[in-house]
Amino acid sequence: MRKVLFLFILCTVPLLTLYAEEPPTAVFNPDDLVLWAFGDIQPRNQKERLCFEIAVDDIAHMKNIDASICVGDIAQYGDEYRAEDAYIWFYNIYSRAGIPDLYEIAGNHDARNIDAYLKATKKPLHYAVQYGNLIIILLSDEKDSSGSDISDGAFNWWRNLVETNRDKNIITVTHSHLGGSGFIYNLISYRNVQGSERFTEILKKEKVELWLCGHTHIPSFLGLSKRQIGSLNDTVFMNVASIREDYWFSSAESRIISLKQGSDIMTVQIRNHRDKKFRCLLEQRVKLKAKFEYDGKGPVKFVYKGE
Repeated sequence: MRKVLFLFILCTVPLLTLYAEEPPTAVFNPDDLVLWAFGDIQPRNQKERLCFEIAVDDIAHMKNIDASICVGDIAQYGDEYRAEDAYIWFYNIYSRAGIPDLYEIAGNHDARNIDAYLKATKKPLHYAVQYGNLIIILLSDEKDSSGSDISDGAFNWWRNLVETNRDKNIITVTHSHLGGSGFIYNLISYRNVQGSERFTEILKKEKVELWLCGHTHIPSFLGLSKRQIGSLNDTVFMNVASIREDYWFSSAESRIISLKQGSDIMTVQIRNHRDKKFRCLLEQRVKLKAKFEYDGKGPVKFVYKGE
C-alpha cells in the first residue's frame, strides 16, 4: 500500500507543480520587449467567444506588454455570425487588453473571405516589423484551403529579408506549420505551408530564431507544440496552441515572448488563461544569434507590395 501511495505522489507532483503561483498582476520589465502571441480564436457560438474574452481579461492584468502577434483564424468560416460582425467583435474585445500594437495574419478560415479580413484589419497580407535588431516577418494565407498558401512572390520577399539581415534576430509567423519542422502533424501534408521546401532550403543556409504558427489547436501539455531542428540551423518551431477550447482537456492558451536588453536569450512562456497561470515547467529559452538591442523608439514597418 505504501508503495502504491509513493508512486501516486511521485507521478502527481510534476502535474501539481506544472503551474506557477503568481500575484494577480504580472508586471514585466519595462526595458524588455514583451510580445503576446496567440491565435485560432474563430468562435462558432457565444460560448466560444467567451474563451477569447477570458484570455483578453487575463492579459489586461499584465503590465508592460508592448505588442501582440495573432497567428490567424480570427473568424470562423461558416459560423453563425457574419464575417464583418466577427471582426468587429474581435477588435472590440481585444481593445480591453490595453496593448497598443497588434500584428495579425490571415489564417485559412480568414482567407475564405479575404476581402472581409482586409477591410477589417486594414493591413496587407504580408509585412514585417522591426524592433531594434529583431525582425518579425508575418506571412498570411492567400487562398481558401486547409493549409497555408503563400505565393512565390511573398516567399522571395521573405527570403530577401532573411538573407539581407543575417546580423538580425528573426521571428517568422505563418498560420500553418512548416513541412519538415518535426511535428507529427507534418504527415498531413495538405495542412502544412504549401511549398514548404522553398523555406526549408533557405533555413539550411540562413538562421531564423523562432517560427510561430497555429492551426492545429493542440494543447501544449501534450508536448506537440515545440520542435528545434538542427538541420535547419536550429530554428525553433513553436505552435502557440489555441484560444478556442476544442477538447474537454483544453484551456485557452497563448505565449508570452520576452527579449531582454543585452541578452542573447529569448524567453517564451505558456499562459493558461482559464486558470490565470503560466505553465512554468514548459517555459522555453531560445538562443539568439545576436544580443538583443532596442532603443525603444517604436517599430519600423516593411510591406510586401507584390511583384
